Amino acid sequence: MNAFLQSCKKKLLLHGIDNAKKELEWFIEKNSLFTKDEILLNKIKINDNLKTKILNFVDRRSNLEPFQYILESSTFYGRDFYVNPSVLIPRPETETIIYQLKKSTQTFNHALDIGTGSGNLAITLSLEKIVKKVTAIDKSYKALKVAKENARQYNTKNIKFVQQDFLDDKIINKYDLIVSNPPYISIDEYMNLNKQVKNHEPTIALTDFHDGLLFYKKIEENLNTVLCDNGALFLEIGLEKQKDKINKIFNKYCTTWFKDLNGDYRVVKIKKN
Repeated sequence: MNAFLQSCKKKLLLHGIDNAKKELEWFIEKNSLFTKDEILLNKIKINDNLKTKILNFVDRRSNLEPFQYILESSTFYGRDFYVNPSVLIPRPETETIIYQLKKSTQTFNHALDIGTGSGNLAITLSLEKIVKKVTAIDKSYKALKVAKENARQYNTKNIKFVQQDFLDDKIINKYDLIVSNPPYISIDEYMNLNKQVKNHEPTIALTDFHDGLLFYKKIEENLNTVLCDNGALFLEIGLEKQKDKINKIFNKYCTTWFKDLNGDYRVVKIKKN
């Protein structure tokens, strides 16, 4: 790593970016014609244009702007999705929903994705041929624009995107699969989030401005009318301490829990008894 990049790395480290060297390498790879091997072997020449881009990147990351927003890209289930500050950055933990659905080998007719954000779940359900068609809803018009852009990128034409506030609007159709990564952070926990998340990711995708359970309670209230008798509901939860609370909310139904790659309970599958 040359002297210029070393100084950039040092600045990032001083601002708490522990993965500074790797982030610089990834940024250069995405914003230049250099290959990963050329970057790793330090066989690159940084022209003025690339230098300006790198300095801009370092300034933005030093202010703890998420790496994915700067690159306008985030990976989910092996695919790159366009993201901007209007949507939550897809997390590997959410892939647990896809892993478990793929294990079941069951194909569903019509899925509902509640709070689709970037569309990563809905689009992956389609591309992995888990469902035949998807209705993806979100309260945010800006989020839906991002989701539609990702759907165009992957040419998924079996997804209908609808602007809808799940907490206030009624779902009128029935689905044999429902998935959701709802805003599950309580307002108290939200106030103590790290700055990289709190200052940059959309608040309405993180917290329900209450106890973090409003969406689960709303889903439970409407489950008999929106889920087919042989259907399945897959929900992501936050901290593991939510597990008992979620079990109490859905105590009339059959629940099966799954751990993420970190060994934490992350996803619950809910079926009618």
